[in-house]
Amino acid sequence: MFRVAPARLLIATAIGCLLLALPLHASDFDRTAFMAINDAAWRWGPPALFSCLTILGHGLSAVMLLAPTLLRAPNLLMAGLFATPVAMALSWLPKGLIDSPRPAAVLDPASIHVVGLRLAGHNSFPSGHTITAFLVVGVLLAGERATRPRRPAAIAIVLVGVAVAASRIAVGAHWPSDALAGTGLGLLAGVAGTQISLRWRIASRPVVQALLALVVLVCAVILARIDVGYPLARPLQLVLAALGAAAAVIALWRTWASRAPSARIPE
Repeated sequence: MFRVAPARLLIATAIGCLLLALPLHASDFDRTAFMAINDAAWRWGPPALFSCLTILGHGLSAVMLLAPTLLRAPNLLMAGLFATPVAMALSWLPKGLIDSPRPAAVLDPASIHVVGLRLAGHNSFPSGHTITAFLVVGVLLAGERATRPRRPAAIAIVLVGVAVAASRIAVGAHWPSDALAGTGLGLLAGVAGTQISLRWRIASRPVVQALLALVVLVCAVILARIDVGYPLARPLQLVLAALGAAAAVIALWRTWASRAPSARIPE
């Protein structure tokens, strides 16, 4: 059965996205493409849809999306955690070095559609939400053969990542070049985290799985309580938190149940 191509294809895709993003950034075509996508999104989709898609790129949401892997392939969640500092560095470094105004900072407010927070800073490049979304894509697709999804699932995963990237344009937060760069950087972070997890195989240890479950549980509680800036996506935010919390509780129960018999004192 066909399986998704591993790390080298993802790295090649990432490089291609970055090579497209760099010349596109701050160009007239970047602005034209933003206006076309932003306007078309509002013509064909409800704001609640774009709000829901965009919060999937939130860091806490990413933890919730990977939380079910605790039950069958905890190395995937571990790969995501390993990828996190890589993604943060790949996001913060260009944001700090490149003065890139967001669309709302330079375009006429009457000419663009904004959902949620109106972001008007100068830290647009790259899109952090897109980096996070494609970190998850990279982790799910770059793992060992046994954990890689089959073609239909892989296509669905990639399409969700693309939808999250497009939603950042739809909500008026980023330029297309920001989303392209975020796609490439997120894939690189996901592959890097996967490679680290494959070399440092600790996720199979019960104590590590318990710690991972506790991390997920804490993240779920935080996600359920915070304001992520997109009130229309609040129901999905709660669903994601519940999903992550349920996976964490089941994982903790399994860990306890597997260790309980060995802890009993023989009669």
